[in-house]
Amino acid sequence: MTREQLLLFGARLRDRRTELRMTQEMTAERVGISLRFYQMLERGEKCVSLDTLIELGRTLNISLDHLLLGQTANQYEPLSAIFSGLTPSQRSDALQILRLYARACRSEE
Repeated sequence: MTREQLLLFGARLRDRRTELRMTQEMTAERVGISLRFYQMLERGEKCVSLDTLIELGRTLNISLDHLLLGQTANQYEPLSAIFSGLTPSQRSDALQILRLYARACRSEE
């Protein structure tokens, strides 16, 4: 990672942690790293191992795409959020409606 990427990564960590109202100590403990190392991550001074990155994502409930790149690679995330709040029957109906809509859009082209 470049220095700029490390700084942005650290900023995203800090933003998410504060959004969750967690302290640096709480976060470090839950991830299983020292407080000093976590602080260095937030300041963009250290790189993170894959294992630690995965634990950070789990602990902060944030996608690794967002932590690393500042974006979410999954363009269907909003749909997943909507579908997850529906019953199985409602999901089936919504999927049918979406298929009909997609078919109508294709026929208009």
